[in-house]
Amino acid sequence: MRPNYIFITLLPFLLFFYNLSSQNLPKNESFYLEKLASYRNIDNDSFGFYAKKLQNSKIDCNKIEGFNSEAYFHYCNKNYDKAEKYANITLNEIEKILIKKPKDSCIIIQKMSAINRLFWISKNRENYTQAYEYLLQKSAINKSSLVNKRVQLTHRISTEMEKALIKKELRMEEESKEILLALISEINSETYINNAITNDNLKIQKAHILNSVGTTYMALSSKKNNQSLLDSAQIYYDKAYETVKQLNPLHKDSEIIYNFRKTEVLVAKKEYKKALELINNYPNISNGYNYHHHEYLEKMICFHNLNKVDSAIYYANKLLKEKCKRSTLITVYDILSNQYYNLRKLDSAYKYSKLTINEFNIAKEHKEKTYQLLYNNDFEKAKKLNHLITEQESKSKIILIIFISLFSALSLSFLYYYFYIKRGNKTIKNLTENTNNQAKVEYNIDVNFEKEIISKIKEMDKNLEFLNSDFSINSIAEKLNTNSTYISFIFNKNKGETFKQYYTKRKINYLVNKLKTDKTFRKYSIQSLAEEIGYSNASAFTRAFKKHLGITPSVFLKTLEE
Repeated sequence: MRPNYIFITLLPFLLFFYNLSSQNLPKNESFYLEKLASYRNIDNDSFGFYAKKLQNSKIDCNKIEGFNSEAYFHYCNKNYDKAEKYANITLNEIEKILIKKPKDSCIIIQKMSAINRLFWISKNRENYTQAYEYLLQKSAINKSSLVNKRVQLTHRISTEMEKALIKKELRMEEESKEILLALISEINSETYINNAITNDNLKIQKAHILNSVGTTYMALSSKKNNQSLLDSAQIYYDKAYETVKQLNPLHKDSEIIYNFRKTEVLVAKKEYKKALELINNYPNISNGYNYHHHEYLEKMICFHNLNKVDSAIYYANKLLKEKCKRSTLITVYDILSNQYYNLRKLDSAYKYSKLTINEFNIAKEHKEKTYQLLYNNDFEKAKKLNHLITEQESKSKIILIIFISLFSALSLSFLYYYFYIKRGNKTIKNLTENTNNQAKVEYNIDVNFEKEIISKIKEMDKNLEFLNSDFSINSIAEKLNTNSTYISFIFNKNKGETFKQYYTKRKINYLVNKLKTDKTFRKYSIQSLAEEIGYSNASAFTRAFKKHLGITPSVFLKTLEE
């Protein structure tokens, strides 16, 4: 869960606690509390620093706030092990205090905050049974008469919303939607508005519920294969963003998180090129937010579906360097196994296919979810691909064994022939002449076949197939049911240059023309321009561009602006 979502659940408790605890405090502790409030979700390092300071407080509630805040600090850094450790330390300290002060409302609110942290840690680990247990614990505490009525009301709403999220994750989308729509009606009621702790808290909580409805419609669309539900998802995301924009100041991450959701809707609609345009704009609206995990995942899925093999593999490998949930890992491994299978790289395909199956089995053992909203994680399909790869690998091994056996037999026959029959009768000159004659036969290509190859190359040029990332001399040979040696020979003979020289020139000239005639292209990053003409690596593209034109793409773009 994103950190600003957690803030929604905690805000009423923080406000209540701050008003309660800031009275008659030592100056330094009042200062620490103010800093915690101002740095939360803004500067996590500074937030962690003041959380440590507050742990030395002589005032029980402030000390517990310090431990709770450190748990939140580690949670924001996605270090769930440390976050869990500090949440449990907080609960242990709270139990000691409650023995002496069983009715201390500030400590009780801090206890709900610590349990809430454990809920989100369990949810993000996809351990929904444990997460639901924490929800029940929190709900029981909230019902006690020791909790402020306004805090109690707000917390009940947030608990119901969290229950809806768990139901959605467990594929109970209709039940989740019903809970959330009922919450929207309640939060818009006069009773709730009059009892909300602050107007901003009301807006934040409302936005969170609206976003949750949007996500539930996304899941329903995937489950029912109903594209129209994606429009409903976008409507609720828009409503949530409009609500958040009323906050003053607007949270710095609001715009990019809204764009994450817009991208997810476009991917679900299979509008991959539009999705890539949004993704490429992330750096311009990030405000320091670490968006790369989203970027890699979404680009990997887009390029996979656009059959841009090199780019899909590139972003999959980038994503593997990040910390991923199991459902995401399954997606990455499955895409890699499919892409390597398409490239006929069976060793790599088998490796990732096996990893996919292993992750599915671990998820099953721990009762974790395996579905991914933007990609169909299908265990049966993964098993089928694994079986297919295994079969082909076995066939390849059999062919290799037959080849080695034949080669060995021929070698032995040759040695026998040479040493026992032909020794002294055949000279090295004769053998060389035979070899040369064979080489000439290899390049004695039928004229009609040569014309057919030239015609096919012209057709592929016309269709701009050379812009595809998987375009190569081997891919042409495969389409024409011949070998790359023939293609290379015919190409050099008819074009007067090598295959690589010719198509590098075609790619660069195509892009130069686009940049001159279509101003939209000038807004693209160097990486995006590279991908447009089949390069997955921006550095390789820049070298090719400079070699062809004498200047880098960046300099060329500046000349167009002038």
